[in-house]
Amino acid sequence: MRATNLLKFGVTVGIAGLMIVRVPVHALYAALNGVKPGWLLAALGLVAAMLAARGYRWHRMLVTGGVTASPADAARSLAGGFALSLATPGKLGELGRCLFLEESSRACVLMLNLLDRALDSWALYTYAVLGLLVLSPRPHGVFAFGVWLAFLPAVMGLPTFISYFDKFPGLPAGLREKIRQAKHRVLEIRVPTFASWAFLSTTIDLLTFYCLLRAFQPVSLFTVLTTFPFILIVGGLPIAISGLGPREGVAAVLLARYAVPSAVAIDATLLLWVFSAVLPAVAGGVWLLVSGASLPRFSFGADYTAATAEKQSA
Repeated sequence: MRATNLLKFGVTVGIAGLMIVRVPVHALYAALNGVKPGWLLAALGLVAAMLAARGYRWHRMLVTGGVTASPADAARSLAGGFALSLATPGKLGELGRCLFLEESSRACVLMLNLLDRALDSWALYTYAVLGLLVLSPRPHGVFAFGVWLAFLPAVMGLPTFISYFDKFPGLPAGLREKIRQAKHRVLEIRVPTFASWAFLSTTIDLLTFYCLLRAFQPVSLFTVLTTFPFILIVGGLPIAISGLGPREGVAAVLLARYAVPSAVAIDATLLLWVFSAVLPAVAGGVWLLVSGASLPRFSFGADYTAATAEKQSA
């Protein structure tokens, strides 16, 4: 695990270094000098709307799944996930939301968290298909749309797939049993409703990136639609810490065909990361500290703790 983390750190540093060689730091600063504050404020407003939409969706998913949680509890869980995801590849830290809720419900929350993240991925790939349809209807767009349609039944059946998470090899017996006891709750989730909320959140993210690019120079929504999904898909791959490096590199390559300078593409993408990831993570961490929330215990109950202790002593 340590070697894997070092490798991902090396990828982040290596790609960032290559970008600095290709696009000097002074060019990034020069691009920032002409930024329009009004568009930045619009982007911040959209980030606030995105957080509100995700917070509402997460609370409704918890309640529908039978988890007793107030809107504040759901928001605290979401904020904790943001904080954990900042230093992990592919936002894997967001799967730690369950650590900020009651220990008795963590197995159920973990499965709901998997479903929530899966729907976010579906929404992003849906926009990628739309981008291909606009950019290259035939053959790439039509083929991508066909694949999207073929996987649609699987998306509708995500709660059923996730309910079999207890079959996942390597799970401790205690955790496996708690997941087995809670799996029926995930089946209560109506996918179309929460998929719509995920699509709305992704739409707000896309508009945020549009505002950030407009802060530097005029661009069209067409430009954002055909680049934004692929930038985030690459940034979400677990190959670099928080997606840094690959995300900005792909942004520079894709936006170059629309006459967007590399410095502007990198600045806008970094600002998107700061606005939609760093600021929520920092705000979430400060909120957790100010509210006096205790640090999460990495356990899922007594059975899981006992199983882990037994495994370590063996």
